Amino acid sequence: MEEWRTEALTELVLDSEAREDERVDAAMDLCESDDPRARAALMQVCCEQGDEYSLTAACAGESLGEVAARTAPLTVEESTLFRPEALKEYRASYRRFAGVGKEAIQD
Repeated sequence: MEEWRTEALTELVLDSEAREDERVDAAMDLCESDDPRARAALMQVCCEQGDEYSLTAACAGESLGEVAARTAPLTVEESTLFRPEALKEYRASYRRFAGVGKEAIQD
């Protein structure tokens, strides 16, 4: 992914004032980037606090799983503060794209 596109998508996914559908699309598109800024932004979205289910956090977790399967899995410490929906999607996506079973991800 081009650097300018990664930067634009990263800014959008982190913009809490943006519409949720725009943030969701940005989170999903960031799965194509191995740029550390994209990974950091997705991790930040996975940790956003809130009482209601967050589709944006879930999509960020899914994209992060795909990125991690290509680069390096997250450590337990990195995912400790993830929202439940983000962690669930991260694990499922990582397993799917890395082609591994449940035992490959530390809980």
